[in-house]
This record gives sequence, C-alpha cells and structure tokens, in this order.
Amino acid sequence: MTRHVRSWAIAALAVFALAGASAPSFAGITYNVTNYAAGQNGWSLAGTITTSRTGTITSASDITDWDLIASKESVSRRWSNSTSTSSLPRYLGGTLNATSTTLSLAANSQFYFNEDPTNSDSIIWTNSRDYGFYTDNSYSAYSTSGELWYSPDFSPIVNGAFALGTRSAPSAVPEIDPAMGSSALSLVAGVLAMIEQRRRRATLVA
Repeated sequence: MTRHVRSWAIAALAVFALAGASAPSFAGITYNVTNYAAGQNGWSLAGTITTSRTGTITSASDITDWDLIASKESVSRRWSNSTSTSSLPRYLGGTLNATSTTLSLAANSQFYFNEDPTNSDSIIWTNSRDYGFYTDNSYSAYSTSGELWYSPDFSPIVNGAFALGTRSAPSAVPEIDPAMGSSALSLVAGVLAMIEQRRRRATLVA
C-alpha cells in the first residue's frame, strides 16, 4: 500500500472514530409557549418559540423560529414564521432572557408576533411599558376580524418577568468523551501499525 493511500485510510478512520465519539447537536433553543388560560377569553394557546442561543436577547433576529396556534371551539389562529406575510413578523422592544429552562420577558419590554402586513393579526406581551394604549402589564391577541383576547394580567411572572415559555427539550452541545476519544486514537494507531507491518513484510518478500 503506498504512503498516499495509507494517509487517506488513516484520515478516514480518524474521522469516523471521532464522529462516533461526538454527541449530536441541535440548532437553537426551543421553548413551549405559556398557555395562560385565565387571560385568553376561552382560547387555548400552544406552540413553540425558538431562540438562536441562551442569554440576554435584545434583538428580534435572535428569535429564529416560532409556531403558535390559538384555538377556541372550531376556530383557530396561527402565528408562524412559515406563514407570516408581515414586514415585521416579530418585534422585541426591551429584553428577553433565555435560560436553560425558561424564556422570559423582562420588565419595561414588549414582544409580539405579526401575521399580516397591517399588523392587525398579532399576539402581544407587554410588561410594564408604555406603548400608546399598551400600558403597564397586558397580554393580547388579535385577528383581522377583531380581538381574540385582552388581559391586564399575565402569569406566571417570575422576579418581575413574564415567563413566556419553558424548555421543551435540552439541547446537546458537541462534546468528545475523553475515554471514547482515547479509544478512537488507539484504534487509529493500531491500524497504522498493522499497515506498516504489512508494508515491511511485503518489502522483505520482494
């Protein structure tokens, strides 16, 4: 076996071995949206909001995916990044805090999703901030046919922040287990030694 071929074989074995030793990764942090039934005028809310990372979020661009559905009897409304035709499909004025367990809206902040260009089909959380007729705490949703709900309250509120969602599943960060990584390197070294031994025997025979 030529040196060139041996090098490719070893590289391939290393890639497969290390890939097998790594944990899978997932894009984004996904939260199940809070269903605050007491403030939703008989509607129920389900769905998810996904952020690009954990930590303090001040830009709406860090909200990478969302799909919320409000339903009441046979009627439903949807806010989703896959269906929105709004030029401002999501808006954040203030701060969101994304942790390993909770997505929350800080005090003096507003967050909403828009579904259509007129902004008349929206779901809005306002936490103690003056936005014209949105003052203090309010939680509301509208469709093009009118108001779905408006509530001056929201729950749960934790340390002054609206708990908008809870973590639906932990994300995995790619890691190499030291023990498995060591085993992979040992495997590569063993294969290298075997190839070299065969090469030497072939040379002696020749």
